[in-house]
Amino acid sequence: MKIWRKLLICSVSLIVFFFAEIAINIACGGEGDPYDYYVSFFHNDIQRTQEYKPFYFTSYSFLYDDEEQVSEATLNSIEWAAYLGHGVKTEDVEKAMYNLKYNADSTLYNGYLDGKGPLPDSLKSNTFLQALASNKSALSYYQFAKGVEPVANVKSEYWNPKEMDTKALKEDGEEALSNANTPKDKFIKLRYLYQAQRLLHYGKYYKEAADVYDKYLVNYKTDSHVKGWTLALRAGESRWLGDTVNSAYLFSKIFAAYPERRVQAYRNFNYMRVKTAAVLALAANKNEKAVIHAIDGFNDPALNINPLKEVYEYEPSSDMVGVLLIREINKLEEQYVSTTLTPSPAVSSYYQTMPDSSKNKALAHIKQLESFCQKLSAEKKYPESSLGNLALAYLAWMQKDTKSGLGYLAALNSEKLSSKFNDQKQIIQLLLTAQGIQQYNEVNEATLLPSLKWLDDKVAHEIKNNTAYNLGYYGLSPFAITARNFYQDIMAPAYLKQGDSSKAAIAMLQGDASGSNVTEASSETINYWQNYLHSSALNKIIAWKKTPPANPYLHFLTQKLGRYSNDDLYELLGTAYLREHKYAEAANALKIVNNKKLSAFPTNFYDEKATGSDPFISQMPDYPKLLLNNNEKGYNKRQFAQAMAGFQKQIKADPKNASAYYFTMGTALYNTSTYGNAWYLISYNWSSTDYGRKSLYYYDADYIKTTNAEKYFLKARQLSTNAEFKAKCTFMAAKCRQKQIKLPSYSDYRDYNYTKLQDDEKNYDKAVRRNPYFAELQKSYGKTAYYKLAVNDCSYLRDFLKVSKK
Repeated sequence: MKIWRKLLICSVSLIVFFFAEIAINIACGGEGDPYDYYVSFFHNDIQRTQEYKPFYFTSYSFLYDDEEQVSEATLNSIEWAAYLGHGVKTEDVEKAMYNLKYNADSTLYNGYLDGKGPLPDSLKSNTFLQALASNKSALSYYQFAKGVEPVANVKSEYWNPKEMDTKALKEDGEEALSNANTPKDKFIKLRYLYQAQRLLHYGKYYKEAADVYDKYLVNYKTDSHVKGWTLALRAGESRWLGDTVNSAYLFSKIFAAYPERRVQAYRNFNYMRVKTAAVLALAANKNEKAVIHAIDGFNDPALNINPLKEVYEYEPSSDMVGVLLIREINKLEEQYVSTTLTPSPAVSSYYQTMPDSSKNKALAHIKQLESFCQKLSAEKKYPESSLGNLALAYLAWMQKDTKSGLGYLAALNSEKLSSKFNDQKQIIQLLLTAQGIQQYNEVNEATLLPSLKWLDDKVAHEIKNNTAYNLGYYGLSPFAITARNFYQDIMAPAYLKQGDSSKAAIAMLQGDASGSNVTEASSETINYWQNYLHSSALNKIIAWKKTPPANPYLHFLTQKLGRYSNDDLYELLGTAYLREHKYAEAANALKIVNNKKLSAFPTNFYDEKATGSDPFISQMPDYPKLLLNNNEKGYNKRQFAQAMAGFQKQIKADPKNASAYYFTMGTALYNTSTYGNAWYLISYNWSSTDYGRKSLYYYDADYIKTTNAEKYFLKARQLSTNAEFKAKCTFMAAKCRQKQIKLPSYSDYRDYNYTKLQDDEKNYDKAVRRNPYFAELQKSYGKTAYYKLAVNDCSYLRDFLKVSKK
């Protein structure tokens, strides 16, 4: 999920919809998902190889994946199996060398390898160990390598660090160098030299280790990957000896030729912090220059086409070209697409207006990429040159140039595309088709249906075998991300623009993938359904659930409704009616909802018990909140709806006491606000940041601004002749009016103009102390007992009186 969309500041959430049970959560924001934090439709894994996966784009971490894509252990095992021959299996080599438990490893070393015992039962069939017995030089080397492991591979513990035995390392390194002069076997000789250099290096004898490489290994003719490992050591030795430029250059060579050390080489190259130009000066050929430029590009999160152009110039057939191109497209998604789409309300708080300077820079970058992609497609030097037209079509979609985008896709019709390229083509086709629709209706929706069904199938196939998604993560599920983003950031906003909130809601729901262990809607969908849907939209959705639509498109879009119970939908409907003050309708809707579900109350802050509240308790101060009187039980939504509907009837039936009914209803409305004791009756979450925030939801007139409560208190005052009661109504109206003043927040000042923030905070302080109802209290009800209590309790009122006396 897009974690940045749901970061919260210490909030209590009562999440009812689309869950097996109501859940109460106290959450403080987590870290962003490095794979899913911006709107993306262009998959980063469509190339023929995933060899460069660690260098895909993400601004949230140094590497997209910090695991080497090739196993060093496997490569070494392959070399040993080939060297020994006689049916030696690679997996047997890898097991004996790298995967033995300590006891088995110790028994092997002190027994069989030393000629003092047979193979352990678990290793009797190991072809590698059997073959060692008939190869004296290999057996001797293996014994040596196992013997130096305790001193070379010291495990460092954070709380109990162990120092390396440098003396022993030097002695073992010198022994390895001496042993290297014995065998004529180049395979074994190379490994002794590697051990010599490695042991001296670990002992921090960098000059001596470098001498081993320079004297014996630099010109050693071999295709073995061990040669690369010695080069990596030599690169590190250059660093410790002060020649960081040469070190970076050597690491770039490791990056190019030895994929099992590529991530390590990339890290070390960048740790050096040397200028790229200085490293390029050491490059011996175009290939080396291409690699250095690629490393530079892989480490650049900003829009920058130069590394891509340089790599293509020096080595146009390299897979690095595609990686760099897709990186630039993904950067545009992060910096341009995510800020120019019109998102659904549920996610709109994240998106910021893009400054003109940034927008112009992004558009200029798009033009540069278009020029490059045209060249890539025309020259066909890159093995997957179709990527050029795919990228051009997507860049056209970014610019809302639907006609050109479709033209670029049409140019691919005659080409045989890989399955991943074809999938990407389908996604872009869907985007362009949706973009070309001016008005969504049955005819236009029908054109989208085949593509949507295709995408739905891709998501289902993807998550079926995707453990990461079933654990609740979207990050490594590209089709699930594509579907979610399409429905939430393309379809839902389009329907909302047409005023169709019902279709917007089911579009968002359709965008939520469902794994075998994950059936909940996403946080974005939950947010939208809980906070933006009116009763009219929910009634339409309930009707679709009762009778699935005959229209194929609408039938497809509503298919996930069947997964959720009537309790879920009618609870939402009842809540919407409560927000709309349609209490009789709310009571009828909530009759359908299970009592247990309705009575799952949020945990309060005072005794950490899940308890409801009595919304009809009138309090002069907001804090501490009085939830219940004596041993009363809290109201659930149905009970609240029934009570409020009763008061609405009483106002008409008993006009003589209407003022008391209005006051009681005003009290209840106030208590359902974020400042009251029963917010859970109209809201699904409560946050400390709700206090005085700007209005976001249609029910914020009650939840944040308390404007309807104010009207009820004023109506109660108007209908009463009792001065004490009228004073109480006036004070409660003053509390409501105070909540209608927006509290300045850091988030409102995205230009970081904190001077303006401080000025606005001062104006806020003045406004809450100049409440117009305070003047009425003083003038009309200054002699009442209630007024004296209010002065004693309310510091804002006292401050008003101090100012008014001046």
